[in-house]
Amino acid sequence: MKISPLHVCICLAASTLGAASASAQVLFSDNFNVNSSASWTTNAGPAASIPKQSATFAFDYSALGIPAAPGSGDTLGLRLRANIPGTPEAPVTTRPTGTISGLSLSPTGKSFGTSYKLEFYAWANYFGYNGNLGDNVNSQGGTNNVYFGVGTAGTTPAVLGQPGAIATGIPDGVTFATTGDGGIADDYRAYLPGVAAPIAGTTAGVYAAGAAADALKSESTFYTNLFPSVSAPAVQQTIAANEYTEPTTPVPIANPMLGISAAGSIGFAWQKITVTKNGNAVTWAINDNLIATVDAASVTLGGQNILIGASDVNTGTARYPSLVFTLFDNLTVTSLAPPGLAGDFNSDNKVDGADFLVWQRGGSPTPTSPADLATWKANFGQTAPPVAAVPEPGTIGLSLLGVAALGLAARRRS
Repeated sequence: MKISPLHVCICLAASTLGAASASAQVLFSDNFNVNSSASWTTNAGPAASIPKQSATFAFDYSALGIPAAPGSGDTLGLRLRANIPGTPEAPVTTRPTGTISGLSLSPTGKSFGTSYKLEFYAWANYFGYNGNLGDNVNSQGGTNNVYFGVGTAGTTPAVLGQPGAIATGIPDGVTFATTGDGGIADDYRAYLPGVAAPIAGTTAGVYAAGAAADALKSESTFYTNLFPSVSAPAVQQTIAANEYTEPTTPVPIANPMLGISAAGSIGFAWQKITVTKNGNAVTWAINDNLIATVDAASVTLGGQNILIGASDVNTGTARYPSLVFTLFDNLTVTSLAPPGLAGDFNSDNKVDGADFLVWQRGGSPTPTSPADLATWKANFGQTAPPVAAVPEPGTIGLSLLGVAALGLAARRRS
């Protein structure tokens, strides 16, 4: 096929215009509407408890009264369950002894570079026994960790307990965790790679709740202001009352499921989770509210992948496994744009006080969030080479048509 100069010019124009309008690049995405398990590596632990963990792709959560995740036109997602009594195929509703266990999932073989953003929606479901959420003989063992991280190799399990990681499940990246029901002492936690214990709440500059003894606790005013109490879907209370038999002592329980989340916890609602890694600065936000910031400059990351996961916080198993789970939906990993200069809110190729004013006013034209302030701080003073000016579309068209005309004229003369 002979390609004319005009054809070359039109293709060049399309390519140039596409480059001029490019935005943050989507590096990976999954809405979990189909069985995409082949695209994910599942890492469960400890080894003896691997059969007790469950990852169900394209799980239809509508039967549990859960509405479609924001941005979805369906009710299909990824369901993770941990420390399931019996097996995922044949769960039991007694409470046999289990073990602290869980699973984490990472896209297979991915490496997203040094600066990228992980975003998804999560729903933490649990069973609240008559208001008693403690994991003891009078409760149902409904407290699970929901966690996610960046900078992982994606090939080893991350398994978090109460509140630290188990020996064979210490995360290899910067990882964040919370519980759906606020059922442990420290519910909002940030972890450094290779360290079992979470970063202490009194550590300056990490938790947006402040460097205080209650910075990790869901009862803190910081969290109760963000997450008011909500009711579980009504159908779940019906499931609990009809499907399972409750103890009759000390008194019979008419409706065993409390069905109301504790203020300060994320349960029974879709929450937008955002983890941004910009160089060594890693931030965690929920619904665009900054929760934690971690400086990864002095640690060794396992890789450049992401993870999502769930675990049981204690050895006790759940009597109601069908109601204890975490859902994930509409997950994306995107590059930061412009690369290496996040925080440049006014697009002048430098991060300075002018960008703070844009952030303070809410952003224009792209809205900013509280989490963006940490990004601005981490990049303050950075500059980037100016991007070469791109002619207006009309100018491009005229110029390329001129080139095409010259090409055609040259063909006529030959």
